[in-house]
Amino acid sequence: MTYCIGIKTNDGLVFASDSRTNAGLDNVNIYSKMMTHDVGDRTIIVVTSGNLGTSQAVYKSIEKDLKSDKSKINLNTCKNFEQIASYIGSLNIKHSSPQGMNTDNVLLGSTFIVGGQIKGQQHEMYLIYPQGNYIRPADSKPYLVIGEVKYGKPILDRVIKPDISIGDASRCALISMDSTLRSDLTVGPPIDFAVLKKDSEKLVALECLNISDDVYSKVCNQWSESIFKVFDSFPRFKWEKK
Repeated sequence: MTYCIGIKTNDGLVFASDSRTNAGLDNVNIYSKMMTHDVGDRTIIVVTSGNLGTSQAVYKSIEKDLKSDKSKINLNTCKNFEQIASYIGSLNIKHSSPQGMNTDNVLLGSTFIVGGQIKGQQHEMYLIYPQGNYIRPADSKPYLVIGEVKYGKPILDRVIKPDISIGDASRCALISMDSTLRSDLTVGPPIDFAVLKKDSEKLVALECLNISDDVYSKVCNQWSESIFKVFDSFPRFKWEKK
């Protein structure tokens, strides 16, 4: 399984994804689930969960189309992010439905979050389903999560608001990821972490973080310590004082 986060703020976008593909007592494999394309007038970040074979096939097709002179559409020729979402969605259908499988019953599908900015346009983010359709995040909750979402989503629900700063969104993403890592063995490090500031020509951060790295450990350890301090400060029940 996996856990991926995309957060849209007024100042830009934050993405985080784990790298674990399976976890057994004696067999742990990792594979990056993030793809970045930072070329010319556009910066694009994609993260994925679901069938790893399908996700890899989609990423390989994206790279192949970028290199091909015969490709009618690729990440560079799409005019906006809705076209990019539609393009990735069509590749998802193609690779998740081998030999003409009925796409109403996709068995090998993957889910993607894609976001970024094309120069002169607003920064955007979309969730792409295995069936190829896609949605934007709600204005009231400007984030998207895929994969093993139940452990990391509560902190996002509490903290991520439309006016949150990109720095606070980044810290919240790491805490959300840490909460999932602590509770689910199928999600594991290293963590791919990307930040794009609005109207920046390049990503301001693109890192592969381990739990021992300063950036990650300082935020998550301080969060844990603060939780204990608040917990100890709670008023006591009457029956505790007897």
